[in-house]
Amino acid sequence: MSRQFEVIGDVMGDDDDDVQGDVMGYGGPMGGYGGGSQVIGYDDEGYAIVGRRARARPQQGGMVRLQKPDWRQSQVAPGVIAPDQGMLSLPMGNFTFALAAQTNTFTGQLQKPFRGERLLVTTVRTGASSVGRLLGQIFVGTDLAALDVPPVDLEQLGAANAFGVRLTMKPAQPGVFIRIVTTLSTPLAGADTIFTTIQLLGRLVH
Repeated sequence: MSRQFEVIGDVMGDDDDDVQGDVMGYGGPMGGYGGGSQVIGYDDEGYAIVGRRARARPQQGGMVRLQKPDWRQSQVAPGVIAPDQGMLSLPMGNFTFALAAQTNTFTGQLQKPFRGERLLVTTVRTGASSVGRLLGQIFVGTDLAALDVPPVDLEQLGAANAFGVRLTMKPAQPGVFIRIVTTLSTPLAGADTIFTTIQLLGRLVH
């Protein structure tokens, strides 16, 4: 790459020897003029023309391309998110079944458009008579989420290790109640109890 020079002045003397002495005293490749200065030529009268190398421009670094993760593709502007769907939990509540409370209706009210898919049911049993299974009917609004009316085993359907067990419930709008009417297959006796919690995983628009 050719070097570019910026003329900064003439080195003048009374004769050729003085010129040579000045040049050698100040610089370029023969002296200590500094700043990268050197003789770059002579004018018509024999005077030396001193110049310095133009500073090389710093090379620009390579451009870095960033790609948004898939879950941010719905962002239309910083802080502005377009409507999207997600998988979240709808709490259905908890209840302690006992001798005086053998049935219960678990309820969750929607705040956004929602379609239930995965039921999760846990129980904590206390006492010898707490062996009854939790049976229930699931309703989305007034629609039964089943192919027939008999109650289903909620603990089997909502077991934590029931991998691949999933429903496709009827989509519901905000304000709709999802309810699970439950009863025990075997009544409790004495002070025995079955503590139960239920939640429903599903897709919603947010």
